[in-house]
Formats: sequence, structure tokens, C-alpha cells
Amino acid sequence: MSWNESEILEARRAILDAAQDMLAGRLTYIEGARKIVAIWWRSKLDERDADFLPFVGIDSETEALPFGEMRAHWQPAALEALQPEMDRMEAWARQYGEPRCRNLVARFSSGHIKIDRF
Repeated sequence: MSWNESEILEARRAILDAAQDMLAGRLTYIEGARKIVAIWWRSKLDERDADFLPFVGIDSETEALPFGEMRAHWQPAALEALQPEMDRMEAWARQYGEPRCRNLVARFSSGHIKIDRF
């Protein structure tokens, strides 16, 4: 296995993990979308993939919202004031992201997208 193949497979496994974590409630859909968008190019999967594009939209529409580690840099009062918008956008992200997560998990599980070897 070449270094490039190893990096590709690692990225694909990370995408699968993010999709499974979102479905299991261990990761918000906004944070999951950000993770998937950040690593998709390393997976060498088509950037026009119908199961990927909604995550690009989620990432784009929520880029100003503080999720994950970003929250540590915000004042508590600002986070509190923004919480209703963050909750609304997370519900929106779940609506669009959940079916795509299910599709990705199914495609990885069926072998349609390779995660072990090419």
C-alpha cells in the first residue's frame, strides 16, 4: 500500500466515523459537516457527490456559528444569546444531513466506497 493510498483510506474511514457519530448523536451535524468537508478532498471521492454536497451547504451556512473548540474563544453571554440560532441551525443541518449520513454509511458498508484496500 502506498502512502497516498493509506492517506485516502484514512480519510474515508474518518468520513465514515463522522457519519456514524452524527447518526449516533455523538457529534452534532454542524460539526460533522465541517469534519467531512475538511477531509473530503483527501478521500479522492467526487466533490460533486450527491451525498457530499449537502455537507458543503451546511458548512457554508453555519460557518459563523461557534461549534466545537471555537466555543472556547467566545464570551459566555455571546454564546447564550446565540444559542437559539445555533439550535435552529443544528435542527436544519440534521434535516439535510441525516439522510446523507445514512447513505454514506450504507455505501461504505456495502463496499461501494472502499475503506480497506483499492
